[in-house]
Amino acid sequence: MQMDDSFDRLAVFQTDEGITLAFGERTYFIGVDEPFYNIAQKALAQEDYVPFYVEMAKREGLGEELRDALLREVTRLERE
Repeated sequence: MQMDDSFDRLAVFQTDEGITLAFGERTYFIGVDEPFYNIAQKALAQEDYVPFYVEMAKREGLGEELRDALLREVTRLERE
């Protein structure tokens, strides 16, 4: 599969007020007073963007579906 401009990419912007995530046409703001902010700080420091995708799925109401898919994938990889 070849990547081109039709694929959405995650962009992360940090200010004193919080962190903004942009993915495709959607944007999400994580304020400094939100519980996820501390996780976001650690994820940025480690350049680990998976927590951002999980948070976006949660905000879209797909958190449980994404969690279940990730657990299935982990189980599959453990068997290999």
